[in-house]
Amino acid sequence: MNKILIVDNNPVIRKMLSSALEKEKYQVECAEDGLSAFDFLDRFVPDIIFLDLIMPNINGEQFCQMISGRKSLEHTKIVVISGVAVEAGGEYEMKGVHACIAKGPHLVRHVLDVARKLTNDDFPQTGVHQVFGTEDLFPREISKELLAANRHLKVVLNNMSEGIIELAADHRIIFANPAAAKLAGMAQEKLLASDFTQFFSGNDQIRVIDLLKRNDGIQLQITDNDAVIFNQQQVALNFLPVHDRESSTVVVIIKDISKTKIAEERLRETKEYHHSIFNSVQAGIIVIDVETNTIIDANPRSLELFGITKQDMLSYDCRDLLCPRPEEGRCPVLLEGKTTHLTTQSVKKRNGQTMHILKTATVCMINGSRYIIESFLDITEQKKLENKLHSLSITDELTGLLNRRGFMMMAKKQLRIADRNQGKLFLLFADVDNLKWVNDTYGHDIGDMLLVNVAKLLASFRRSDIIARLGGDEFAVLLSDNSRAGGEKKISERFESLLYEENGKKDLGFPIEVSFGVVAYDNYKPCEIDELIAKADKLMYLSKKSKKNIDV
Repeated sequence: MNKILIVDNNPVIRKMLSSALEKEKYQVECAEDGLSAFDFLDRFVPDIIFLDLIMPNINGEQFCQMISGRKSLEHTKIVVISGVAVEAGGEYEMKGVHACIAKGPHLVRHVLDVARKLTNDDFPQTGVHQVFGTEDLFPREISKELLAANRHLKVVLNNMSEGIIELAADHRIIFANPAAAKLAGMAQEKLLASDFTQFFSGNDQIRVIDLLKRNDGIQLQITDNDAVIFNQQQVALNFLPVHDRESSTVVVIIKDISKTKIAEERLRETKEYHHSIFNSVQAGIIVIDVETNTIIDANPRSLELFGITKQDMLSYDCRDLLCPRPEEGRCPVLLEGKTTHLTTQSVKKRNGQTMHILKTATVCMINGSRYIIESFLDITEQKKLENKLHSLSITDELTGLLNRRGFMMMAKKQLRIADRNQGKLFLLFADVDNLKWVNDTYGHDIGDMLLVNVAKLLASFRRSDIIARLGGDEFAVLLSDNSRAGGEKKISERFESLLYEENGKKDLGFPIEVSFGVVAYDNYKPCEIDELIAKADKLMYLSKKSKKNIDV
């Protein structure tokens, strides 16, 4: 097993994975989306497919549906690689998928490991789903919200009475909802990658091709009064161009006009459904007229968050309420040129209080006019909690120094910087002697004072050094740039000198005794911070042992 297909719309990831796998002697091909990957399968039968979940032009889930049951791929293993694996949970558990790898700092290592296991048949059979690479990754609220919105959108699209089809630039189908598949008389997965124009014949085909060739960015349609034949059914078509920075597609809405009355009833229900969501959703929503910058509609939650009546809300210029007034005098959402604009910002409520919001602004065309739909969540308490939790999570409460978690996080980064810049680092690992004796003899309050004094002593090193209480009676200092440090011996002498000066103050009534070890980090023989601590710990132990021998 040595053929691998990488499917990902990120060129950096494709290059990174292909280079790593080729070094392992795999034959690697790459595709930028599901559509091009599907074309690849006509001339390249891979043993393993590493497949991105979220892509333009046929996503990972659709691709799996398309190739399901394909005889030539019955032995092919599929592994999903996803940037939202932590947030998606079991959503990657699709038919034929063997495992999922999260896109994170260890992506390449996990891809190589899974490739080796699959190559050596040292892997559970399909149906036993595993997720790799989630270490050091945490669920992001915004990703979970976007996935939830995507699920809701999927539910809506899958339950619409109109057929919805999205076309790539070459007129091939890259999305089709169940209604479109039913109108075409074939399964959704069989519909994907088909040429949409081939479903028409004669003059109808010429008309459809002509409309698709127009690329003027406006909505075009074939109306109820001028219908075409689609799979022996009379249909009306709406062509909606969709443009973003990477691609341009066309969304085609197919309406079976033989069921107009039913469609009208469904439209009424859909309108009520959206109106109900608009009025009951716990996010604030406002509608802005782009031409006048005025707010023309607002849901109850937005009024509640700002503490304002609807009449007052509709009198506002949006730039005086939700949007910072730009110096250029133009809307910042429109200036970016994006369909959707996501941001966090601070706004003033009517009572003068500051509210932090997470806002999504979407530019849309309604009846030929442009509007901006802005939805926002109050994240004021979340912001306060995030700041507090971040500080607590990396700080030792007693001494104010970094705790073990904070030290390990910052030290790992410093080691990587030293590797790149060939800089020198030194680690001082210290252990407070006789802390238990102090606690038992003088009480824990004095023991705490002892630890605080040691922390102040270590804080005498430079601000650029990373200083931490690792836990209990253990402390560590990672010193960078030894131009002043002078090596292990001088660092040890300096610490002993600081300790001598501190004991001369006699603040505690007994001398502070600390055993310590100093080691240098060799960037020519890089190691992890845990290994460096272990080396310094051994020297500290020898120091402590020598003291006991002297005492004897």
